[in-house]
Amino acid sequence: MLTWLRTSARRSARRALFATCCGLSAMVGAGFASSALYAALREAGQSHAMAGLILACLWFGASGLFLLLKSVVGQELEPEGAHRPGAAAPHVAHPEGHVATAPGVAEAFMAGMQEGAGFARMQHRRS
Repeated sequence: MLTWLRTSARRSARRALFATCCGLSAMVGAGFASSALYAALREAGQSHAMAGLILACLWFGASGLFLLLKSVVGQELEPEGAHRPGAAAPHVAHPEGHVATAPGVAEAFMAGMQEGAGFARMQHRRS
């Protein structure tokens, strides 16, 4: 058990170190690429403001793409047996020993409608 914890801690530390190195390298590379693109835009006759605007649009567009990719790739699957909305109603133990199912959506909706109508009648009587 102790060996597993040590191995797990080393692996996590290594992953964190590599992720940090990767992030720093990406930031340095992005800085150099931005500088080179800015210089190229200036050489092409763009003003300072226009070159900055083009760079800002590129970076915001890239961040938007990364957010879209994160939302698509970052979703984790639910573990087996986890309750999902729309799945069959869970089984409820019945006092007489047989198994009954929980109220369905239609029954719950009707109960909510009756409670809402009772609340509306009570509010109507007060006014």
